[in-house]
Amino acid sequence: MHNFIKKIFLFFLTILFIQNFACANTIEFAQISDVHYSLENKTLDKYLYFLSLSLKKKYPDFAIFLGDNVDKSKEENVIAFMRSIHSIRTPYYVALGHTDAHSLSGLEKNDYLDIVTTFNRNQDDRKNFYYFKPNSDIVCVVLDDSSDFAQSKHGEITEEQITWLDNLLTKYSKRLFIIFHHGALLPPRPEYKLSMLNTEKYSNMLKKHNNVILISSGHYHQESIQQDEQGVRHISTPAFMDIPHSYQLIKINYDLKTYKSPKDVQITVSRIKV
Repeated sequence: MHNFIKKIFLFFLTILFIQNFACANTIEFAQISDVHYSLENKTLDKYLYFLSLSLKKKYPDFAIFLGDNVDKSKEENVIAFMRSIHSIRTPYYVALGHTDAHSLSGLEKNDYLDIVTTFNRNQDDRKNFYYFKPNSDIVCVVLDDSSDFAQSKHGEITEEQITWLDNLLTKYSKRLFIIFHHGALLPPRPEYKLSMLNTEKYSNMLKKHNNVILISSGHYHQESIQQDEQGVRHISTPAFMDIPHSYQLIKINYDLKTYKSPKDVQITVSRIKV
């Protein structure tokens, strides 16, 4: 009798484990920041090729370049950079950084994005901020905190983007959001000259919603993983241009059926050397 009860208990325990496992979902993606590509530094071509091989082996759902993709905002640099990453077969997206496009001494943003979207079929709307859906549960948002006019180390999310994102978070309130931009809302270290400006309105808008689980950034050339008071993780990405030429592989485990706050998701970060 005792053995029979034990078998029944183990049976239901197994069923419960299978149900929980079936409900859990995973998304994995790669993020690369601060490549600072230049025709004057052709060694980066080799490491970007190694990046394409690494992504082929790791097979993430998508990859994203988090800005400062080129060192100087010149047409020839942007074209060469896009050609250098064109061998990547993983669906990839490109965010704007502070060195990429500025009209005073470089390319206009529209001209920069024309080049990017010519090479990248995944990013075909020529917008400096946009969203995409890697699966039916997740919405990924790419914002632009760079200046239109002159190169600046300070970033700022415009009111237009804040309002747009607020509406998007409301529209897809049953989905989980990952936000990408170059500058950091929660920086890895205090350094005013690199800080994002006028963050209060952006931060207050995010606090209205509980479906943002991760904000990823670059800019500081430093790896960091932090959690804010809402439970949102903030990941800072090391510079690809710096030795050992690495990127981050982010894995997120989540369950929409039991999700209540960002603290309910599991996020692991691996730094991959190419």
